[in-house]
Amino acid sequence: MIKRLYIHVPFCASKCGYCAFYSLPSPKPGAIDSYLQKLALDFKDSSHLCGKLDSVFIGGGTPTYLSAENLKKLFSLIHSHFHISAPAEISIECNPETLTAEKARIIADFANRVSLGIQSFNPKFRNILGRQGSVSTIEKAINLLTKNGIVNIGCDLIYAIPGQSPDDWQSDLEKAVLLPLKHISAYSLTVEEGTLLAEKISNIEFRNPKLENKDNPDTRHLTPETRYKMSDDPASLENYAVASQRPIRQAQGKPATNNQRPATNDQRLSTLLRQGYEGQADDYSIEMWNLAESFLRKHGVHRYEISNYARRGFECRHNLEIWYGDKYLGFGPAASSFDGDKRWTNVNDLGKWLSGTGPEIDLIPSEKRAREIFVMGLRTSQGWNKKQFHLKTGFDSKAFDSELTGLKAQKLIRETDEKIYCTRKGLLLWNEVAENLI
Repeated sequence: MIKRLYIHVPFCASKCGYCAFYSLPSPKPGAIDSYLQKLALDFKDSSHLCGKLDSVFIGGGTPTYLSAENLKKLFSLIHSHFHISAPAEISIECNPETLTAEKARIIADFANRVSLGIQSFNPKFRNILGRQGSVSTIEKAINLLTKNGIVNIGCDLIYAIPGQSPDDWQSDLEKAVLLPLKHISAYSLTVEEGTLLAEKISNIEFRNPKLENKDNPDTRHLTPETRYKMSDDPASLENYAVASQRPIRQAQGKPATNNQRPATNDQRLSTLLRQGYEGQADDYSIEMWNLAESFLRKHGVHRYEISNYARRGFECRHNLEIWYGDKYLGFGPAASSFDGDKRWTNVNDLGKWLSGTGPEIDLIPSEKRAREIFVMGLRTSQGWNKKQFHLKTGFDSKAFDSELTGLKAQKLIRETDEKIYCTRKGLLLWNEVAENLI
């Protein structure tokens, strides 16, 4: 039985400049009512696939764009169709500027974990990213949540923003650790073609002369980059990751893709490292990745996945279990599901989804499924316990020995009698590890 639920709320006040996920800014009147009605039908049709839920993740879009009344309806629908275990982790994404005192009370009656979309505390960089709301709304939102008894609060931050220096990034990290946050996701900015930021970034106003490498016409300050992805192929690893991140916002993982937040640009970091760019002035992505780990660790916030950090005991259980190959059921346009054998992704179009257009289904051969699960588990700092992997997939990790030998020789993978995990270098070059194993 499936024990994990992901619900994609595609609505938002406006599209952020970097966002390439499926979302509908300022939806037409009646769209949200139609969405909730369709969710009710889908819940009724699919709830029999679930046992008692151990986690629920509500992502977007901006779930808190919904009115207080519609948030109540959504939570009521979930309670009406699913059984939620007492210790379940129930997460919801929230943009600070959309949170009101009434919404905070309603959320506290249902959820026990909130992820805030902050991205940056610096007004300059927030403007570049197209973030609405002032910095003051962040502290106000946190106060509203804590006042209503929610202590498990996290945030998303983005680094490698055009013009951002390592000192700027450290300033954001310093502000984050001063807040009562239990979890921080730190993502390297990915500029996707077709986004508002892709247009902005080619404008000279976003170029930073101190960071620009004039000998290289293809620096990130001049040219929009496209994240390594295979999302056009529904059977691809990237789709799995997407589904796995958010669960997946983009593989919620969002395992963050499908509708998930900007995932770490692992391929870009891999390329930079292989080309020897580390520490050079023309790109600070790797330096910022390293800075996040060292700075946050000193403040009791530890990396547990490539882009995710938490205080002990506050890791996102939903995402962790999906990275380790657990089943999940996704609802809403663009949401992905995985039942252990097949994966399916709903159409990323509200109108088509409302009219009943079916999902794209990906049947996964057992060995490929095992390899994908193995690779996703290697995103975590702990990697795999060999017995756990065998119990999860029915495969022995020895089946991958030929590939692992080369990765160990490159010092990307370390293996003991009981465990297999990425080295620090292997986490940085996770895409390379994945390419070798899939």
